[in-house]
Amino acid sequence: MIILIQFFLLLILTINTVNAATLEKCEWDNQQGDPCLTIKASIPNSNNISNQILPTIIITKDEIEKANLIDLPMALNFVNGLQFSQSGPTGQQTSVFMRGSNSNHTLVLLNGIPINDQSTTNGAYDFGLNFMSNVSQIEVYKGTAGVHFGADSIGGAINIITRIDHKNRMLVTGTNDSKTINGNYTKIIDDWNINIQGGFHESKTVSALSGGTDKDGAENKSLGVNVIKWLSDNLRFRSNIFSSNTLADLDGHSLSLQEGYDSDNGLIALQTGLDFVTKDSKNYITFHKHKYERDYNSPGGEFDEYNSDSYLVRAEHFKKTLNKISYGLGFEHKYDTATFVNRGSYNSSLSGDYDNTGFYGNIGYELSHNLFTSLNIRTDNNNVIGKNDSYKLGFFGENIFPKLNVSLNFASGFKNPSLYELYGADSYGYKGNTDLGAEKSKTSEIGFDYKLNTNSKLGLSFFKNNVSNLIEYSNATYDNTFNKIKQSGIELEYNIKDDVNLLTFFGSSLSSEKANGAPQLRRPEWNLGFNYNRALVNGFNFFSKYKFKGEHFDVHNSNYSTIIMPETNLLNLGITKRYWGYEMGAVINNFLDENYESPHGFSQNARKLNFIFKRKF
Repeated sequence: MIILIQFFLLLILTINTVNAATLEKCEWDNQQGDPCLTIKASIPNSNNISNQILPTIIITKDEIEKANLIDLPMALNFVNGLQFSQSGPTGQQTSVFMRGSNSNHTLVLLNGIPINDQSTTNGAYDFGLNFMSNVSQIEVYKGTAGVHFGADSIGGAINIITRIDHKNRMLVTGTNDSKTINGNYTKIIDDWNINIQGGFHESKTVSALSGGTDKDGAENKSLGVNVIKWLSDNLRFRSNIFSSNTLADLDGHSLSLQEGYDSDNGLIALQTGLDFVTKDSKNYITFHKHKYERDYNSPGGEFDEYNSDSYLVRAEHFKKTLNKISYGLGFEHKYDTATFVNRGSYNSSLSGDYDNTGFYGNIGYELSHNLFTSLNIRTDNNNVIGKNDSYKLGFFGENIFPKLNVSLNFASGFKNPSLYELYGADSYGYKGNTDLGAEKSKTSEIGFDYKLNTNSKLGLSFFKNNVSNLIEYSNATYDNTFNKIKQSGIELEYNIKDDVNLLTFFGSSLSSEKANGAPQLRRPEWNLGFNYNRALVNGFNFFSKYKFKGEHFDVHNSNYSTIIMPETNLLNLGITKRYWGYEMGAVINNFLDENYESPHGFSQNARKLNFIFKRKF
């Protein structure tokens, strides 16, 4: 730990002492108004004021490629307030705990549309299946966001953005045990912008089980197709296809069960819609369909099949009137259906569906020249679960004191029961409970943003989240209980951005407890880290990413007792060189060769050197 602190201090010192070049400027063609570095996605049920209150972190395509962030866990691992638990190396099942919330309290979105897989038993998303080949940007919304996205975002939401990229290129990275090939190509034909992006990843590194002798691997194929056409000066047609398929080797629950286990996980999504934009209003209508197909195989001949389908239509209207008021209105209807059959010594099954209709609205008002307020409301009616209302009341003060911005918000959210909790069954007598209600949450947060000078700022947030009406297993079914979860924490960020340096230092202190005061598993109290990028002379670029994860409680993989897991220090280093349209370099992941398990009993990747080659054309 002391070594890493010294390393960080050295980085700070070099910011003002090393002769360096200017960070590369935007090189996109930008013919259709697509921004180069940051895509400003439309947040459902929002306005210009409420967008300033919602805590958001953006990971750009440039950062994803520079740091060789090949999958979603790698891209999100260095975000303040997020913790991952991955059952082995790349491609294995992965859960996320956002601000100490449960693994099924984070909603995953594709261009603002929910894509959680309803064929999972508790409705949790598997983050290990998504690779970055066809992803343009990732947005992280921390804190209860039910008023924006509906059900299941008690802890927050992660939005995967796909957009047309006008920078045609080919990217190849790899080493002796893994390789990744990504490509992007855009063509304009009669004002139709047609973009194809995708890639292939293959790796075989370590055994998923700690102490295992085999090498478990993963293979992913990703493809994205994006189409845009301006039908008039104000009317735009858009459509995109997003697909991903991941094959992964699996291990059984002991070292004697290593060979012959595998999973085949597929996702395909289609979105299409129209946007009508004027000087002071925006109007959207979107049609969405996605499908999951997951198959699991074992040497004994068991074959488990999981399938789910989701359909959604959403219409939204945003308006800015005069100079002080902005508002939005929207409607959403979503239908989910899922089936699965689990065969073997333990049998379980699911066949069920439900639909949900949501109406929402918001208004933002400028109270004075530097004080703003926003009110967001939403009501959702599920044909099985019933009605759930959510709200967010926020305030934003700009330069309340010299160089100090303050934001304050109070919000509510909910987590619907999964289809398995409603309709599932197993061979031990379990039956679903269609009388279940939603889990409920209430969040309060205050944030301070202080601009130290023209190139640096300091951010500080305090948050509290209480979750009640928890869904828990008892008496061969699931019931809503009186138990609660209490979460609170502090998050700190320090940012420097100039022509040479991009630095974010972050740290957090978290408390996540059950009603009896017992701490939640896999939620460390202390985390800190940094993301640093520096442009050097002659086209060289250096970057580093570091994260300290403190001690935390976990469950022993064999005897299921509660144990304390040690702290970990993860450090990634890389350097690249630009030369005549080429970019070459190397990235070392887990530079310190940390030997760690997360969760207990499951190995994580050791130190790995990857070479990078990118060609723009």
